[in-house]
Amino acid sequence: MSTKAGTGYSAAEGATEAGRAAAEAAIASMGGGGADLVLAFASTGYPYSELLGAIRGVTGAAPLIGCSGAGQFTGDDIGQRSVVVMAIKSDTIKFHTALGRGLRSDRPGAVGHAFSRFAEKHRAARAEGLQHATCILCTDGLAGNGEDLVEAVHAATGMLAQVVGGAAADDAQFERTDVFFDGAHHTDAMVVVYAFSKSPIGLGVRHGLNPACPSMIVTRATGNVIHEIDGQPAVAAYEKFAKSTGADFTADNRETFMITHEIGMLMPSGEYKVRAPLKANDDGSLVMASEVPSGASVSIMAGTNDGLVAAAKEAARSAMSNLGGARPAAVIAFDCICRRIFLGDHYRQQVDAFKSVVGEGVPVIGWETYGEIAMTPSQHSGWHNSTTVLAILPE
Repeated sequence: MSTKAGTGYSAAEGATEAGRAAAEAAIASMGGGGADLVLAFASTGYPYSELLGAIRGVTGAAPLIGCSGAGQFTGDDIGQRSVVVMAIKSDTIKFHTALGRGLRSDRPGAVGHAFSRFAEKHRAARAEGLQHATCILCTDGLAGNGEDLVEAVHAATGMLAQVVGGAAADDAQFERTDVFFDGAHHTDAMVVVYAFSKSPIGLGVRHGLNPACPSMIVTRATGNVIHEIDGQPAVAAYEKFAKSTGADFTADNRETFMITHEIGMLMPSGEYKVRAPLKANDDGSLVMASEVPSGASVSIMAGTNDGLVAAAKEAARSAMSNLGGARPAAVIAFDCICRRIFLGDHYRQQVDAFKSVVGEGVPVIGWETYGEIAMTPSQHSGWHNSTTVLAILPE
């Protein structure tokens, strides 16, 4: 059998109807039968208990993880108020799921609980010849300190697993994000799949943005708030940049302008890690989607539709090259809400770029996040913004 997967999409108004339709389509396109793992991603427009109950009414007791998003898609359908489901069954990948709660008040405890059985399951998998370990993670998108979370997760695996995933979203409301675990939904929590496979799960990471102004120094920052850049209130850097491009930058449009002109931190590798500004405070400080430390060398980034689509294609190529020669069975995409805002009506081109690399017949599921996660032997940067991260399951 190897690995088979199927996807379903629904934008039906009612939660029961939408959940049932998406789940039935996923099971049917998988080829029928029971699933070993179910993934579900949905907008905030649905009551999640009802939605998850409807999905589980179709998929039964199969382990389910997922989360709220800011847009969902399959290879064929894209929408914001929608639900997508992927059903997977495999005799070459073993899946185990876990939940960790209380991320904000006790992050070590939450991570520790979610990974309490990882070492045991890893040993058992290796004894069965499943040499490759990947942890697929969905986490509260508003819990903060994403970089620290990824480091804690990586440490909890004994650095024996790739880590990939994304931060739950809430349709750009920034009020509450939920993760799904079987038939329940939780905020202030994380869910994880331990995936042990004979061939590696292929990961790819690209953003496609480039620096659009001279380098600047973050002169004061705390956590995910940048107070000063080059000794001035941080928002002044954007005011100067907007003026240089002839763009308007007002209290009414500045968040929209910043989300499509994000901040890039220069890394020792010479690459830029992107950080998304969420809002400007009255004191001129910027609230970021994740940490930007004092002393960081930063630039305001810019991109083009073609550049973002090309980056998505390159992420898919990279993930394919990391499959260890195996054929692709399914694609899971973790894609930043910023990219959908930037691409707008052209977002379909990015999904088509994935398909052009992996093949038309390979099922694709994805959702728009508040942060993307990728930690591999060759990709140590962990937490990302405005980035496409792909996980391709081997057949």
